Formats: sequence, C-alpha cells, structure tokens
Amino acid sequence: MSAWPGDAPLIRLLGDCRIGSAGRLLYRKGWALLAYLAIERPRVHRRSRIAAMLWPDLPHAAALTNLRQVLADLNRAIVAAAGEGVLLIDRETVRLCPDASQGLFDIDLLEPGAPVAAMRPQGWLEDAGELLEGVVLEQCDEFNEWLPGARTWTMQRLLKALERAREAAAADGSLDVAVNLARRQVMLDPWDEAQQRSLMRLYARRGEPDLALDCYRVLERGLEQELAVEPQMATRTLAMEIAQRHAHAAPLRGYGRTRPLHAAAQGRALRA
Repeated sequence: MSAWPGDAPLIRLLGDCRIGSAGRLLYRKGWALLAYLAIERPRVHRRSRIAAMLWPDLPHAAALTNLRQVLADLNRAIVAAAGEGVLLIDRETVRLCPDASQGLFDIDLLEPGAPVAAMRPQGWLEDAGELLEGVVLEQCDEFNEWLPGARTWTMQRLLKALERAREAAAADGSLDVAVNLARRQVMLDPWDEAQQRSLMRLYARRGEPDLALDCYRVLERGLEQELAVEPQMATRTLAMEIAQRHAHAAPLRGYGRTRPLHAAAQGRALRA
C-alpha cells in the first residue's frame, strides 16, 4: 500500500505523531521505536539490541518483555491503518519492510522524487514539525545520541519539501496555499532570509504589503535582539521596494505607528 499519489501520509512522525486518521499508541517508546525503524529502514534490527537501547536500566529479560508489549501495540496500529506485511517481526529481529512501508510515512514524502500532489491536498505539510516532537526518553543514552542527527536529517528534507510545494503552489496561482507553506518555513527556520523574502513577495503578490512589511519588522527586531545583526541587504532592499510600491504601507520600523512614510522617510527608516 502506498500513500502516493494524492493522499496524506498514513503514518506521521513529524510534529504530532499518529497512525492513520486518529491512530495512537499505548506506549511513548512505541513512537521512538517506529521512528528509529523508519529512519534506519534498510537494516534488520536484533530485538535484544533494541531492548537494550530503549530500556538500558532494566534486566535483559524485563527489557525484552517490554519490547514485546510495545511491538504488539505498534503492529496492531499499523495493521489497522495499512494492512499486514509492513512491520516484520520474528523471534530474533524486527524491521520495516522497505517495499510495503514505502510511501506510508510523512518522511517518505520529503524526498525530491515525491509527487508534489502528495504534499498539498490535505495540507499536512503546513503543520509538519520536528521528528518525534515532544517525545523525550530519559536515561536512554544511545537513543538520545541518535535522535538529534535524525532530527537534523528530517528537518533539512522538510524545509526543502516545503520549498518545492510552495513554489509549485505559487506557480499555479494557489497563493493562499503558498503563503501557508512559506509561513511554515519561516516558523521552522526564522533566520533563513531567503525564505523570509519569499514570504514577503507572496504577501505583496496577494495584495497584502502591510503583512510583507510586518515580516520585515519581526525579522529585523529578532536579528537585532538575538544575533545583534541587521537583515541582509537583499532583504532590506525588498522591504524598501514593497514600501515604495504601496504608499499606504505601514512604516518599516516601530509598532503602533499608522502614518504612512514617504519614500525618503522609508529610506531613512531602513538605514536607521
């Protein structure tokens, strides 16, 4: 079974984790195990090693018992959503079937070859977030060493997927979708000024220059407070151009002002 093309992913690990339309797991470590198996999909994993990774403080037999319970719950949820043959379990090993599981996960739809149609209809990309968002496993050192790298890997792909979907939406005139995707990019990576400029352009194209300039003001203030730097020249120039094209636009610096700035004053505001 595949979620391509045109369906939202059946299994979501980015942001609010779920399986199917509302599938939940009984055990928090079930999500950790599922993400690990999905990222490390080509490998066959020994159950004894997985048990030691997720329950390092328990005796081996007790850890294996816990793993058996987690696997039973995880398999139940996956079978209900996607059918048999996705999660492969035997007495010694566990893994995801590479063929049967391909396209079921949101992380599968982040790859460049994934159809853009699979990203947009249900808007799942608009609220995708960090891998295993909010999941914390205490005293699981091996898993906690693995997780940051996996989160970086998936975040890089998520941002690229958002960019591809945003560009496709803008190209076919779906400006509301494009704006939502661009806003998600900016929320996930607020210091990427190329994405900030894309959102500003989309707001201006949609006839909302005030919102475009709001983006600039928030960015400018954040950079000053957090990094003690100014926006890039390209970003400042774009803000100037938007302000000059729309005489009714709000001033570029300072909240609470409502009087429009003339072009000369706009230039002084950007240089201040």
